[in-house]
Amino acid sequence: MIHFIKHEFFLQNKTCNLTKYFFIFFVFCNGSITIVSSHDKIANLGIIFAVISIPLSLIGIAANFLKSEVEDGSLEMLLTSFKPIQIILAKYLGLFICGSIAFMLNIPISYLLFNIDVFQLNLVIITGLSLMATSCGVIILISSIQCYFRSNTHLLSTLLLPLIIPSIILSGIIIQSENNSYSLFLIMTGVNCIIIPISIYLSSYLIENIYNI
Repeated sequence: MIHFIKHEFFLQNKTCNLTKYFFIFFVFCNGSITIVSSHDKIANLGIIFAVISIPLSLIGIAANFLKSEVEDGSLEMLLTSFKPIQIILAKYLGLFICGSIAFMLNIPISYLLFNIDVFQLNLVIITGLSLMATSCGVIILISSIQCYFRSNTHLLSTLLLPLIIPSIILSGIIIQSENNSYSLFLIMTGVNCIIIPISIYLSSYLIENIYNI
């Protein structure tokens, strides 16, 4: 399974350049906030948007993340060697690792641009990785459902992306909070423990039956 996860990670970077895509997207968002924000607001807006940009970066890959593998038959070959839950876990972890590496590479840039103190920087890292985990789970679910449609539809994103909203709200509150950050993070972790397993289980069920329709 570990070799499968490594293979998936390298495959996503070789075919889609996901780590490079995420990094460029995060840097672009940081640069945009720096340009359009006034000096007295740049710190607060920059810190929050550094985290909010995570689900935004994943929306662009939701439609074709799994659909291309269904169309070229590579997913069918994987199903002959691995269980559906193993395939989804490998793709989920590969996507999460790609996004997390890009996010961590962007942290020094955010630190320099937005003048973040050490405590807030730690909160940004923790909430960012937590939000990345939730967003990847929801995006995998959207991609699995998208495989059942011949043409891309943004209706799925509109219906399922609200699942990420609680984590986005909690991330913003945690970063701005100084006293209740620990208890709020526990709540955010609880939300993740509900959304991520459900998304992975539903995604594995969907791809298991994709060729039965």
